[in-house]
Amino acid sequence: MNTEGPHKHINIHRAFQIHYAFKFINLFLGFFFQILVVKTLPPSGYATYAIFLAILLTMERLLSFGIDRTLLRYVPSLTADGDYQGLAALLKRVALVRGGSILVALGAIGLLATFARDTLLMGEGMLTICAFAVWYAGYAVTTDLEMLAQSWIVHATTAISGTIDVLLRSACVLLLALSGHEISGAAVIAISAVTTFVAVIIILLKLIRLRPHISSLLIATSEQRLPRLSAKDAPLFAASIYASNIGWLITSPSVVRIFAKGGLDIVTFSAFSFVQGLCVSIQRAFPGLMILPSLEPLFARFTMAPARVFSSLSLVFKLELVCFLAFSILTGLAGREIIALVSRPEYAPYYYLLPLVMLILLFQTIYRICEIVTSVQLKHTVFLALWPVSLLGVAALYLTADRWGLLAVLFIPLTESAIRIGIIMLAHRRVETWRAIDPVRSLQVGTAAGGSVLFALLARYARPDFGNLTLAVLATGLFFLTVFVVRPLRKDEVASLSLTMPSSLQSLSRAITRWAR
Repeated sequence: MNTEGPHKHINIHRAFQIHYAFKFINLFLGFFFQILVVKTLPPSGYATYAIFLAILLTMERLLSFGIDRTLLRYVPSLTADGDYQGLAALLKRVALVRGGSILVALGAIGLLATFARDTLLMGEGMLTICAFAVWYAGYAVTTDLEMLAQSWIVHATTAISGTIDVLLRSACVLLLALSGHEISGAAVIAISAVTTFVAVIIILLKLIRLRPHISSLLIATSEQRLPRLSAKDAPLFAASIYASNIGWLITSPSVVRIFAKGGLDIVTFSAFSFVQGLCVSIQRAFPGLMILPSLEPLFARFTMAPARVFSSLSLVFKLELVCFLAFSILTGLAGREIIALVSRPEYAPYYYLLPLVMLILLFQTIYRICEIVTSVQLKHTVFLALWPVSLLGVAALYLTADRWGLLAVLFIPLTESAIRIGIIMLAHRRVETWRAIDPVRSLQVGTAAGGSVLFALLARYARPDFGNLTLAVLATGLFFLTVFVVRPLRKDEVASLSLTMPSSLQSLSRAITRWAR
């Protein structure tokens, strides 16, 4: 990536190449960290770590005030327009809002320590709570700095800082385990606080070094430029995005985990938290979370023909759908063996949670696609209409978690997400948002998955001596073969890969082209 001096353009393909390379490394390390923590902590210790992590993620979203998406939407455009005065004003407002939100969060943590220490905070002492406060502050600042770096296509900075963070975190836990020390959830929280601030320092130093060269952060393109955006409009945009975030947050994985704690016993809650965390880690390797954050700054900076935008989003969704269905086949047939292998034996009976939790995450990817369509078209006021649905969802979850347990924490978020997606689809029916989902070809992919599962069940009936893992691998392989025959991708969708595909990965692009018709 070339940002060493003025009058030099960023190489987008090179930036994405570095970004994806380190992101895959981070995914592997994060997956290893998940397994390491669940293997070393007893169910009670893992429950402590899981609930504090859920509170952190919930507070970060609750107090985000739309900052992240506003940076992704406005910083690329203001930079490309050369509106540095507007850019400076925007960043000052963001800094003030973030500083205020951290103060509010610290006050909220103090209230939790006073009134909910023995319940929600698992009876942890003040040292753990202080470490958690530091962890939250570092995580919130890191999120903003990462969005700013991605807005300027400085992907390597965020990727490398993430790698260092998870490496240090894993190394500390591993060293404690090898030295014979007893590891607790509180120790993992303290380690996370320190490593998160290391990541903050790395990103901040890079952005400070980049400051004199902001004028060079332009992207050479033949695309038509968007009309100029004014930084004065950013607060309204942020408010609408915040409304969307709150609507999503109310039944997000972190909030669902908090509600689940009150309705599940320790082992069930720990198993649910592990499965949820494992699915989130795996989904980060799926195309939705891997590609969409990289595409959004490009959509914000340049106008693209609607057909091309929908083609890009449809490609991402179909690849996400293929990954989800392959995961569901594998875990549905051999989930018990997989859970026993990567976690603790007492969590194995909860293997059925794997495809169900991943289905909830798939719905969130669909909602993310709808958000991007709405954000690019600046029709974000529709998000305000989603609040009643989300409030009803959280009320239903609160009232039923104690009585229905896992049934409530699984199916209420699914229902609420489906209703929100339906409302946005209805609001954007005139701009053909359905093209981003491509229902007909997506249904073909789903049918291929159903046929593969049917084959596995028939094979199990004919040959009971076949192991579950063997059947799962065979069924997954058959599914990929069927997808290759069905070829669900469209040629214009594959052409959109040129936005992010570096030259070194053209062989992968050609392989994906074979799925197109």
